[in-house]
Amino acid sequence: MAVKFIALTDTLETFRTTFNEMCLDDFGDIANLSGSIAATNLVDAMNETISIATSTAGWTVEDSTSTTQIIGGGDHLKVLGTSNEITAVVSAIDTLTIGMPDNVTIGNNLTVTQEVASVSSVIGTTLTLGSGSITDSNGYISFGDDNLTTSGHIQSSTLETTGTLTANALSTPNLSAATISGTGSTHTLGTIQISGNTISSTDSTAVKIADSLEATDFNVNGLRIWSASDYGYITSTRPDKEFVVEGKPNIIHNSIQMEGLVTNAFNTTLMVTEPTQANTITFPNSTGTVALTGTTGYATSSIFSTPVTLIIYNSAGVAQKTIVGSAT
Repeated sequence: MAVKFIALTDTLETFRTTFNEMCLDDFGDIANLSGSIAATNLVDAMNETISIATSTAGWTVEDSTSTTQIIGGGDHLKVLGTSNEITAVVSAIDTLTIGMPDNVTIGNNLTVTQEVASVSSVIGTTLTLGSGSITDSNGYISFGDDNLTTSGHIQSSTLETTGTLTANALSTPNLSAATISGTGSTHTLGTIQISGNTISSTDSTAVKIADSLEATDFNVNGLRIWSASDYGYITSTRPDKEFVVEGKPNIIHNSIQMEGLVTNAFNTTLMVTEPTQANTITFPNSTGTVALTGTTGYATSSIFSTPVTLIIYNSAGVAQKTIVGSAT
């Protein structure tokens, strides 16, 4: 069947004769169409013929988009795998095996609606899931705006956040890290807020510590509590070195050692002999100097309110002289 062509310069007579030849020789006479064909035009007749042929000697392939392809007698169906995505193997007898390679690459998103029995490793563009760990080649894994919840334990050598670390958003009974760092200004764990080097409470004016608190140095509004050379110190940071003890100490063991205005090796120690009874020593409501054993120059008449007797003993404990004084 030769190709019929009508040029723009051809006459109407040329068009008439060319069209008649094409209908007679190329299309054929409709009267010669088989009676088993119900169609009355060439296109429908061809479709009907294909349908009859495939129902007896062929079959149709259809995909999820309803796209179809007819496989007729003598045709071949080729199932081609895609590199790193799917494999297709034809084997005897009449067997087609479709599977996945050891390493699968998925160009777009992967959505899993049911539990996967076993996967040794899942690798994204930079993210790897495998061997009980999640790693990223860029060294940073982001969960976006979502919360991270676990009933187990989160452990890390370094826990870093660029914003606010909040225990309400990070829900886990155990959170441990060798280092917790963040580039944001404020971080909150429960009701404890850390801003720079300041720790505060978000729901009260006190930060409560249930266990013992150990530190080598405390500074509280003019008072310093610190330790050095195995000794504990309470020091006033005021220029006059004063601080106030409000209330009375209940028990002070053994002795009190006092330094003078000059810090040196000389100190005054107030010490008590081991008590064998409840003793009370009262200082009078007056100003003066306390006289001690061995001191002189303080026994004036103003000391004695009643007549007194002074007995002088020798080293053997024998009275040598008795001096009687009045109260005036």
